[in-house]
Amino acid sequence: MKRRQFLKSGALLLTAPLLPGCGDSSGPGRSGSSGGNLDDTGMDFPLVLPLPFAHGVASGDPLADRVILWTRITESTPSASQIPVDWEVSATPDFVSVLKSGTQLTEASRDWTVKVDVTSLSPATTYYYRFHAFGQTSIVGRTRTAPATMVEEVRFAVLACSSYWSSYWSGLGHLADRNDLDLVLHCGDYIYDFVDEDEEVRARKDIKDTAYVDYRDWLNLDEVRRRYALFRSDPNLLRAHQQHPWMIVWDNHDLSTGYGNELASDIDPATSTCTLDDTTRAFYEWTPTRPVKADGSGEFILVNDGSYPAPPDAKLIYRKLPYGPMVDFFGIDTQSNLPGYGLPVDASHLADGAPSLFGRQQFEWFTGHMVASQQNGVRWRVVNNQTWLAPVDIPDVVDGIPTPKLGISRWTDYAQERTLLCQTLRGDNAQSLRVRNNVFVSGDAHGNLGSDLIEDTALLSSYVSGLPVPNPRQGSTTINVPAGYLRATTAALGPISTRADSVGVEFAPSSMGRGGADELVTNALSLEPGNPLGVVGARAIELALITANKNVQFVEWVDHGYGIVSLTDERAIFEYWWQDKLTPESPDVLGNQMVSWAEENTSALPARFPDQIDSVIAHGMTVSATQGNRSAEPAPLDTALLNPR
Repeated sequence: MKRRQFLKSGALLLTAPLLPGCGDSSGPGRSGSSGGNLDDTGMDFPLVLPLPFAHGVASGDPLADRVILWTRITESTPSASQIPVDWEVSATPDFVSVLKSGTQLTEASRDWTVKVDVTSLSPATTYYYRFHAFGQTSIVGRTRTAPATMVEEVRFAVLACSSYWSSYWSGLGHLADRNDLDLVLHCGDYIYDFVDEDEEVRARKDIKDTAYVDYRDWLNLDEVRRRYALFRSDPNLLRAHQQHPWMIVWDNHDLSTGYGNELASDIDPATSTCTLDDTTRAFYEWTPTRPVKADGSGEFILVNDGSYPAPPDAKLIYRKLPYGPMVDFFGIDTQSNLPGYGLPVDASHLADGAPSLFGRQQFEWFTGHMVASQQNGVRWRVVNNQTWLAPVDIPDVVDGIPTPKLGISRWTDYAQERTLLCQTLRGDNAQSLRVRNNVFVSGDAHGNLGSDLIEDTALLSSYVSGLPVPNPRQGSTTINVPAGYLRATTAALGPISTRADSVGVEFAPSSMGRGGADELVTNALSLEPGNPLGVVGARAIELALITANKNVQFVEWVDHGYGIVSLTDERAIFEYWWQDKLTPESPDVLGNQMVSWAEENTSALPARFPDQIDSVIAHGMTVSATQGNRSAEPAPLDTALLNPR
């Protein structure tokens, strides 16, 4: 039983005494693949800005001296086999002084995308960029390089599961308006292959027809590329890319190859020709992602001549972005090694027969670089991770006697590899160095989570947490109160930590639209969207999960949005920012705030310990939004240009 079935059946079980009746509407399963063509012609194509730069600009994977810049040329009919595109970089948005410039040729083989690896930049510096083609100029983008030396603070956003059909994406608009961020991390499901049966909030041109290419699963490479174009037709996503550099990893919806709409469809799944090569290729074409070498080393291919940085193997994505002594950012892949993709997986680092999500090569790269990061004195390690890693499931009663699991996270099926990872970070194996201050930011589950990272799910163990209480804050709507459950105390016994087994913390700020427990509850019970009983059912599920899983320090499975993380030498602050996804331009609401300390301090009251995430309330702090001490001038955008079609 996986997450969706668990939530639906759990909702029925937990809320049945409150309800007059119920129903089940689980959708059809996913299925296997082959061909088809776009049924659109001419410029029936997702557009928001004037041609030829209709899909805006983006930047990503910044290093201390370089950054990837992106755009796409869109024409009604391609005018040439190759199109020259000029690019410029300036220290100011008015481009009074151009610091760097060049020209790149784009062509159909890369879907007319432009990606430039701009070099010889200064660290920790904000830059502005733009493109020229056919006598037209793109909107101006803003980006920022990584620091090379210690800085006072690194601030970044976290988001995941951004479904165009599920939300109006107000959160992305608020994210674009922030001027003190260094980076945006997207934890996967950047695009979606199909419309969720539980939520049909909007559709392009209001066409809610599963025969329409923009409202059904893709069938081939052209349609995968078109899906990126559709998502980039949203003004809020366009602006969020315009204003900040991003680091993106993929997950299952980005990579799916098998046609299988949840909504009823007459299309034959056998007509799909989509392959993993297609979906990974389109990902690299349409995102500002820096390519890595084909040898699995995770090392970047650095392009110094302004040519297109094509990946030699688009199926490899794991990589590291160093941000000076403050933090190393890791992007990992815990999706493409799943059995459905048919890739060979070396699990020889695990006991015989145990499956691997990482594969040995990635596992050794990841753990080796995490250890090296600690050895080099880097303060924090932030892991851009696809799915909840911490145990959130039915716990074991005692260690060594497993109970049946629900499978809320895919890590349920890979518990041995999770254990080996925790042991390695704890220094239990051959190397004795303990790797501290590890922050995993995660998506996939569409819920808000704050958790210590442990591998032992047993209720009877030395690990002890405080008692759960309702979150005193309200969510983005009046019916979402109190918004979830948290632990009001750290459970520390004076100077002794009862949570010392934790090897890091996990921060998952829900989804940018894709549905949570409340929507699955209302769907399962045949209720109207927004019915308060959906929140009642979600509260019952949340309480059950935080009570059963003592590592969970906060859970809320109704609201949606993004997260902000503030890292300093002393602490990490985690903020959950929510918006009513059903209302365009809904306000930003700070739903909860948590903290993790970088050093042990037993003289503080309560005592502070690293690798533990707590509500700020547990440390006598008030929930108050952080703000960076740096504010970069935003890239300009004439909103009159924005004309979604």
